[in-house]
Amino acid sequence: MRRRLSLLVLAVTSMVVGAFVVPLGVLVGQQTESRALAQGERTAQAVASGLAVAAALSPDLTPEFVGLVVATSGDGATPVFLPDGAVVGPPTDASAAVAQARAGRALSADAPGGVEVLVPVSAPAGTLVVRTWVRADDLHEGVAFAWVVLGALGLVLILAGVALADRMGIALVRPVTALAGAARRIAGGDLDARVEPAGPPEIADAGAAFNQLAGRLDDLVAAERESLADLSHRLRTPLTALRLQAESLPGGEALLEDVDRLGSQVDALIAGARRRSPAAGPRRADLCRVASGRAAFWQVLAEEQDRPVRLAVPAGPIWVTLTDDELGAAIDTLLENVFTHTPPGTAYAVAVTAPDPAHALLMVEDEGPGFPHHGVAERGASEAGSSGLGLDIARRAARHTGGDLTLADRPGGGARVEMRFGPG
Repeated sequence: MRRRLSLLVLAVTSMVVGAFVVPLGVLVGQQTESRALAQGERTAQAVASGLAVAAALSPDLTPEFVGLVVATSGDGATPVFLPDGAVVGPPTDASAAVAQARAGRALSADAPGGVEVLVPVSAPAGTLVVRTWVRADDLHEGVAFAWVVLGALGLVLILAGVALADRMGIALVRPVTALAGAARRIAGGDLDARVEPAGPPEIADAGAAFNQLAGRLDDLVAAERESLADLSHRLRTPLTALRLQAESLPGGEALLEDVDRLGSQVDALIAGARRRSPAAGPRRADLCRVASGRAAFWQVLAEEQDRPVRLAVPAGPIWVTLTDDELGAAIDTLLENVFTHTPPGTAYAVAVTAPDPAHALLMVEDEGPGFPHHGVAERGASEAGSSGLGLDIARRAARHTGGDLTLADRPGGGARVEMRFGPG
């Protein structure tokens, strides 16, 4: 915006300055030429007046007498063409314009190197022609300097206009840039970002409205966090009762482990809900290690349901930009879908690969009935009576790393889910 405003002012100022400077320069040239011609005409008229008076007093104008009159009335270097063709003064060839002047008409005519001014004088012996010479240098004396001065003045005006426009652009752009920066900070999770309303009234009003919106958004998010924390806290009562019951059961160690794990996830949910900003620190997890651990956890249930399991997980490490809990929750979601939406005895597979150094791929597939359609990954789009959040949670985890989640049909029947992770 600042650059465009400066370019606009540059174009407009250049046109305005050009519209004044060019005609003014032409006018200066015309005035200089007119002044030089007028000087030549005054000299010729002075000599012609002296000759006219001399002709009235003495009908016989000898060359000596004419020379005396020229020396007295003019500059002494003005040639006079006599009626018989002789020239009094500096030797000069008669041009075609001299013949026209003998007809009794004063005129100016262009000649090589300047302009000749011719004034006729009637005498008893015939018509004399007084000639003065105006050099081309005299016709344009000072014009080049005037053009330089006018050009410099125009350039100064243009630069001053552009500098003023640039300062105005800064005054306009700076508050808009601050507003955009604050918006990006809020998008990054900093709900305390605010701007100092500044600039023109419209932009200042936009800044004040942004601050009001940010404050309202902070209040809404805080209320949402508290509601989520309260809801998560309510889960602790049934979990406590469930743990007491599991402790009273013989061989309930596995159930106790599941209850403890669920309790830790509830605690993490409460802590995350009350946290005002995303947790600081590195987010890095080994996909191979986490996938192997979660596959081993679900394999116990798979053995109870007679499900064949194929694992293809390298030793690793293959790093992704998620925490262990986030990555484990996404993998659990995919495996839970297998157990929920396929009958016991259905085989499934878990595979981890690195298609290239910048990406990692987790694939979970089963030999069940497959997806009714590939839109089931949309949030709340489940058609199997569940919440419809599982696949969306896994997809958002993948997109957080710069990757994505895709659904496909397994060759030979079944479903395939691929989580592609961005650079780790």
